Amino acid sequence: MAEGMKREFSATARNLRMSARKARLVMDAVRGRGADEAMVMLQFVNRRAAPAIRKLIQSAVANAEEYGNRSGIDIETDSLVVAEARVDEGPRMKRWRPRSRGMANPFTRYTCHLHVTLAEPEYLEEKSKGKPAWRKRRQRLSREQRLIKVGRMEAPAESKAEKPAASEKAAAPKAEKKADAEAKAEKKPAKKAEKKPAKKAAAKAEKKPAKKAEKKTETKSAKKSDKKK
Repeated sequence: MAEGMKREFSATARNLRMSARKARLVMDAVRGRGADEAMVMLQFVNRRAAPAIRKLIQSAVANAEEYGNRSGIDIETDSLVVAEARVDEGPRMKRWRPRSRGMANPFTRYTCHLHVTLAEPEYLEEKSKGKPAWRKRRQRLSREQRLIKVGRMEAPAESKAEKPAASEKAAAPKAEKKADAEAKAEKKPAKKAEKKPAKKAAAKAEKKPAKKAEKKTETKSAKKSDKKK
């Protein structure tokens, strides 16, 4: 097929009077099958959405034939595959149901939108080659980063000299970290040795007043005993 020609053909049905949840059960069975195979299968599916989806696939095939006739291209509609089959929720309508004794109960009428896309299998293979097997998680930006990106806020003024210095620090080798750890280990015993004499002096200072108090009590008791005699 010539370049620039359409290779996907879609059809849409809107505001169908059925719930999206029930229509999705049929769409899931059709997705990925050939167009002819899907139409044959839907003849035997006992679901309310089956006839509507079958008509939609027929409409997409007719769109492909019409495009081929208009542009002078021979499109093989027998080989088309259901590449995309989607059901979206439509507007909801609130209604009332009459009940006994003049009462009424509310209920909701659901609607949905059907969307089907047919494509050639070769085109789907080419399309899937460029895509990665998994997509990276999107990184969320802060409020300031979003405003800077939009242009509503100026970026903070950072000197260019600081940035390389920060990168160098981040990429420091493990050998430097080990040297720092060894230097800290050498300093720790020296500090402990400095603290020990201070602690001993403090302990001695505490013991001295206690001894003096003991001597004073002894002298007082000796004087009292002398007076009694």
